[in-house]
Formats: sequence, C-alpha cells, structure tokens
Amino acid sequence: MTTLEQKVLKHIEGYCKINAIEIDAETILADLHEFLERVNAPDDLSAFFQLIVLITRVNNVSTEVANFIQKMLCLAPYIYNAFHAHQMVVNDLSINKEFYRNTYRKGWCHERPFYVLLICSWKYKVDYHSCALLAAFIKQYFDTLDSLTDPEFATKTTSREEEACSNFRLMMELGDKTFDASRVHILNSHLDSPESIAANLDSIFAGKYSKLNIYPTSHVRVLRHFFRNSWCPAISRTRGHGDKDRGPKRYGDPVTDPIVGTDDGLSAILPQDNMIPDSEGLDEDDFYPSQSFVMANADMSEKRDRTALLDVAINFNPMVKHRTEIDVTSRVRRSHNIGMQNTQLLMPAELYLLAKKLLVYGRRGSTRETAIILWTMLILSKSVSEVKNLCVFRDLSSKKQGLYIDPSGNGWWCFPLSHSTGPRLNQIGLRKTVEDVFTACPNFLVKLITIHMGARLVGNLIEDVAVEKIESKLAQKLAKISDNSGGGRLSLKRLTNFVCNYINSTNVIDPIYIDFSYAVNMYTTRVARSYSSVRDQKRCEQLLHFWNDVEKGISVYSGNPLTVSLFELRYWQQDEQYLGSTFTPTQATIQQLIIHLSLQTKALFPTPQHRLEDILAYHNAFVAYIAWMLLFGTGYRAAWNPLPTLALFLPSFNLMGISDKDDSDFTHSRIVAIPSVLTAQLVEYRRHLGCLRGLLRLLMPQLCSELDNIIDVDRQVLSYDNLQASAWYTKIRNSRSQHGPFFFFQKQKSGIVTRSLSPSQLISVLKEKNSIPANAGRHWLKSSLLDQGVDPELINFQMGHWQAGEVPIGNYSALSHIEAINELVPILDKLFREVGWQPLKSVLS
Repeated sequence: MTTLEQKVLKHIEGYCKINAIEIDAETILADLHEFLERVNAPDDLSAFFQLIVLITRVNNVSTEVANFIQKMLCLAPYIYNAFHAHQMVVNDLSINKEFYRNTYRKGWCHERPFYVLLICSWKYKVDYHSCALLAAFIKQYFDTLDSLTDPEFATKTTSREEEACSNFRLMMELGDKTFDASRVHILNSHLDSPESIAANLDSIFAGKYSKLNIYPTSHVRVLRHFFRNSWCPAISRTRGHGDKDRGPKRYGDPVTDPIVGTDDGLSAILPQDNMIPDSEGLDEDDFYPSQSFVMANADMSEKRDRTALLDVAINFNPMVKHRTEIDVTSRVRRSHNIGMQNTQLLMPAELYLLAKKLLVYGRRGSTRETAIILWTMLILSKSVSEVKNLCVFRDLSSKKQGLYIDPSGNGWWCFPLSHSTGPRLNQIGLRKTVEDVFTACPNFLVKLITIHMGARLVGNLIEDVAVEKIESKLAQKLAKISDNSGGGRLSLKRLTNFVCNYINSTNVIDPIYIDFSYAVNMYTTRVARSYSSVRDQKRCEQLLHFWNDVEKGISVYSGNPLTVSLFELRYWQQDEQYLGSTFTPTQATIQQLIIHLSLQTKALFPTPQHRLEDILAYHNAFVAYIAWMLLFGTGYRAAWNPLPTLALFLPSFNLMGISDKDDSDFTHSRIVAIPSVLTAQLVEYRRHLGCLRGLLRLLMPQLCSELDNIIDVDRQVLSYDNLQASAWYTKIRNSRSQHGPFFFFQKQKSGIVTRSLSPSQLISVLKEKNSIPANAGRHWLKSSLLDQGVDPELINFQMGHWQAGEVPIGNYSALSHIEAINELVPILDKLFREVGWQPLKSVLS
C-alpha cells in the first residue's frame, strides 16, 4: 500500500468516525479497492480527486444523473462525501500535488483510457444532455467491456477501448465545436437504450443537422460502433498492384473473362486486380458471393478512348427489359451446363478432319507454321496473341514462358504458377510447392517446331507478324477446311475454347489441372485455384486421361486410332512435387494436430469434485478439437461462429447446412456431406452441452438459458415462417456477439464470459510446431478430393465453388442431394481414417 493510499484510507476512516458511520477498516478498504479497480486507477492514486469533482460537477446539473454515474463507478456514498465535504491535505507537497492533479501522464491514454476520460471531465461541456450522454457512455462501457478489450477487434496500434474513450473525450471537450449534445437530440435521458442513441447518431450522417453546422466526424463514426457494439476485426487488405494505379476507379475499364460455351460474346465482369489472400489462407474473393454481372456482346480487344462518347441504348419498355434479363441469364446458365451436342464444342468428326489436315500441313514448309499455331491453340487453350508470346529456350537458368527443349531433345511446356501470397514464417508443416510447371509436349509437335526453326535454336515460337494478319490467315485456312468437308464451321474461338468446353460438358477431369498446366486462368477456377494443391504426377496422369478420352472419341468416329498422340506421359521430376495452394498441410502435420488436440483434451479431464475452473478449461479444449474436425470434414471457411445452430445438422443423413459465404438472400448457402466420425462427434457434443448446462445452472443462469435455446433449437425453429427464419438466421450466422454451439470461456475484467469461436482462437490452442492456418482444413479437403479423383461437380458441391446457373439447391437443378451425399460420405470417411480423426467421449456426459 502506497503512502498516498494510506492517507486516503485514514481520511475516510476519520470522516466515518466524525459522522458516526459504523464501518470497519476492512470494509472501507474493500469498498475503496472495488472503486479503484472499477475505474482502473494507477497505484499511486494520481489525479484521484478529479473523480470526486466529476460527481460534484454532474450533481450541479442533475442529481439523478450524478447518482447513476456514482453507482456505475461503484463509488460508495460515504467515500464520495469524505472528500466532497472535507479537503484532504498531505504534508508532502509532491504527493499532494499528484492527488489533486488534473492532467494525465504519458502512456495513460493507451494503458488506462477510461481513467483518462474520467479525470478530464473538467474540460467537458456542462449541460444536462452532455452529462446524460456521459452517463450513457459509462454504462455502455461496462456492458461491452469484453468486446472493447478483445484483442480480436483491436487495430494494429490501439484497442477498441482506447479508440472509443479517446474519441468520446475529444468530442465532449469545450473546444470541439462540431458536436454539441444540447443542440443535437442524441438522447432524452441517460436511460435511453444504446441502440436508440446509435440510431440518433446516424441522423448526423444523414445530414439532419447540417443547418446547425454539425457534420459527421470520425468521433461520431466511432461512437456509432461503440453504442451498437458492432466492432469488427481491423483487417487491411490491398490489391495486387499497390501504388501503380491511383486513378479514380469509376473511370477504369472493366476487366472481363469470356464465358466459355456461349456464341454471342458474353463476358463475366471481374475485379480489376487479384485480391491477396490473408495469412490464414482465405482468399477474399472466396468470402463473398461470386460476381454475377455479365457484359453482353462487348469488344474488349481495344482500350476505349475515355474522351469518346459512349453508344448508349436505353430501353424504356419494362417488359422488353425483363425479357432481355431473362434471356441473358438463360444463356449464362446454358454455357455452364453445356452438353456434348453443343455447337461451340468441336465434335469428333471435326477433330478428326482438323487433325488429318494439320498433319498434311506439317509436312509442307509453306504451311508448317500454320499447323504449329493451330496445334498449340488446341492443346494449350491459347489464343493467337497468346501463342505469339511463347518462346523456345534451351537453358533452364533463363526460364521463359513457352517450350523448353532439354539436352535429350524432349519438349516441355513451361508456365509460371505464381502465388499472390505465402504463409507466414511461423506457419510450418505445410506442403512445399513449385513455382514453375513443366508439362510434356507431344514429340510430333516438338519435331515440327525444331524443323520449322531450323538453325534458329531459340527465340519466338512464330515469326514476328501482326496478330491481325495471323488471325486472318488462320481464319481463311479453317474456313477452307470446313467448306471442303461440308460439316460444321471451324473457328479460332471454338479451337481455343475446345478443352474448356469439353471439360464443361463431360466432367472428365477437373479444370484446375488445365489451369495449372498451361496457365489458363479460367474465371470458373479463379477462386478454386487458391485451395487446390495437386501432386505433379497426378496432374500428368489426369492430362493423359483427358487426351485419351478425346482420342477415343476420334477413333470411334474414324474407325482407326489417331496416328499421333496429343499427350505423352512423362514426369518432369520423379520425386513427389506439389503445385498450387501454399496453405495445404501435409499428412504428417494433420496427424500431429489430431494427436496434440486429443492429448490436450484428455489432459484437462475435470477432477471428481468438478471444480469450475477445470470444467471450463476442459470445455475449451473439447470445443477446439471438434471445431478443427468440423473445418477439415466440411470444407467450412475459417469464419466466426461456425455452425451457428444445431438445427443445420442432420445426423440421419450425414449432412449439414452451411452459410459461410453469403449475401442477404442466402444465394450461396449450401448443403455439405460430413464424415461419419464428425456426425458421431457432433451428436456427442450435443450431449456434452446438455450436461454442461446442468452443472452451471446455478452459477451461470443466463448462459444456461442460451444453452437451452441452442440444444432445443429444433423445436424452436419449426414454428418459424420464412420471414422469421430468415431474420433469425441472418442475426446469428457468423455473429461475434451471439454465439452458437461452439464457444470458449474466457476470464475478463468483468469475470468469466463466453466468446464466439474465432479463427485466431483456433490458432491459439496449437503448439508452435503445429501452427497451421485456420483455413488449412478447407485447403486440405479440396486437395484431397482432387487426389481421390472425385467428380468435379461433387467437389464444387462440397466446397461451394459454383458459378451462376450451377447452384445445386436451385429449383431448376437436377442434382440429387441425397445421391451426392451418399457418394461423398464414403470418400470423406476414408480421408478421415487416413489422418486419424476419432470421436472423443465427453467426460461430462
């Protein structure tokens, strides 16, 4: 106990003795410490007297508000009266000066922001509305202290507590003319609800008080979040090009990718730059619904002159506009659900005719380059301009995009596989990936290229001629082939998009293998490629499977096998190599993770006496084990409050409803299959929660009331209509304040509280040697399903990676959910057995 604290205690005891207040010294000390802890006062009680002055100043305006603040601060009336009625004088002038000081010390704004707010009250406006607002702030501060001090919500430099207190203090000062509580009707009294105060603050942003020269400021913005308790984690993400483009975005030309399978120039509008995935392996594009805007009949080959007037056609007939929208939507759906009979797909007869003609072209010197370009366009899914940019090189020290010819004369297509970001240094146990992809080039095509280049060993694949001239020449050749055959019309577009269309119509392999092999960045794989980690040998085998399927169709039509092979199985390296995601954990890492989590849970078994601390620690470990299992078994994104309600879990069907990437209309809600082990574990967890509420009913009645709603949710939601169910689920999904079945117990200033499960909390339970990203389970599941050769449609069904027109739960979808679940569950069970996930029995149940 410091000297000043001893003096303060002695002064209070003397006041009680003079006024015949029968309170013992121990009770006085306890009441004083409760008050000091409540306001987070420094040990030396510096500026203590300003707290007394605060109550006196407010009391001069409103006794009711002053009593309310005094009660919220846990300031006993006799302690206040002891200093209000009698001045305390300390002989030591330096200590006396500290006791009566009215300024804060360096570092207090960061360490004790609420205390600074209280001792600086002499600077504040003194009227009823200002005092009432101060009282309302103090009440909301203590009600939301857990959120304000939560490191999850803090920025890089400040906590939300410091941000809220500092902004309120600066806004309340007399020198701040932009806000005046007496002129702005923010509240009627200090008892107004926080939501009503926040709603009234919104009126400032709506311009309601612009005539009073009161405008929205950063102070008001922070207070809106404070009174709504709507803090979000401060995440700063930047797009790929940094400071290169600072021009206004509204003038930027849209970036589009063609929608493969359409014949009328439909393109999907995409963000101009790639988003950088965060350090937990979550691509930001994958956290929001897919962009569904479409540009029809757009020529994106030339950049528009921004000074030129746009040719705008506006249709004022609502029926015509509606029919146009429906027509565009139906065309997009058809492009994503094309069949083998689609006119945009090269038929076996056309492929046979084209291959036969290109072999003839390859034998002639005058047409050999035409054959090379058309073969390359067909195999690599490249346009003429892309083929023109390919190079031939023979030295690996100077890699280029194109064809590498090794010393043995074998050809390898080389394309870079860039990653926008990599895992953090403290994340270990992840698969090592390569940056360049080498794919075998057919020997017949290598021979054509080397003969055509002659003495020129390296350089551009084709001669330096304008792209327009090459396209015109090739179009004439294809038209001549089509005219002589009397069949379908061959075109450059159909040639370039053949592989994409073939995969789209047959699902023979996953399109990610083409994406990785030849750098074909299809917008259908734009997000999926962030989660895919494939073995190089598996990739080559899939390419062989694809081209064998194509050649089989040609052979069935012609009656004879194709005289050349469009793909030859050769591995660049015999060692195991991986391509793609840099956030996918190895098999050994997952096994270590499971062992660590299970041993951690077993080590925290409660004692037979069931001490409260033991129960809460065991619950936290048990939840961590199940949550990690959930992320690995379902492909759930690393979101707050996963599985917000047990009503979405249907154990009899081994399925679960998920809405981890969605908008207000739930357009990306999905149904997923869950492994049998996870099903059994979630059933056990429901029993665990039932026993937990029985043990804590007397100690935490409010929490147990919430557990009643969580456990018995089935009966509750069955009575909801569509509007009620939608409003209820919008409120609880990914919620940070209203937790679902998965929650942690934490010890805060206000006592033991419950917190919704967050990605960083999942990471915090791991040891350093097992520190993997929170989204590692999603990366692992996507990559494992690819490795098992699961149908691409089922992979997209499980992961939620579908495009417009492919929604499996849409009214027009022909996909059977039960059949899809039945096909996926055995595969998921096999994957779980391989890594060692096992259901744990709860000690409480």
